[in-house]
Amino acid sequence: MNRSQVMSQTTLMGDEQCKVIYNQRSDVIVLEVGGTSLKLDACNFMMMNEMMRKAAARLVMQTNIKIN
Repeated sequence: MNRSQVMSQTTLMGDEQCKVIYNQRSDVIVLEVGGTSLKLDACNFMMMNEMMRKAAARLVMQTNIKIN
């Protein structure tokens, strides 16, 4: 039995889909952005999430990017 579930999804500019899919059995997260997939174990996904959160915060302070 496959225990994968979509944890989050959105549509990016240009109508590309972005999804975070978690497979409980293997404790692996697949990040799909358009036609590209990135497979990470849960620990590495959490570290990457923290890195991107910090980078996004720095970008907001240095640019005119608006977060909806």
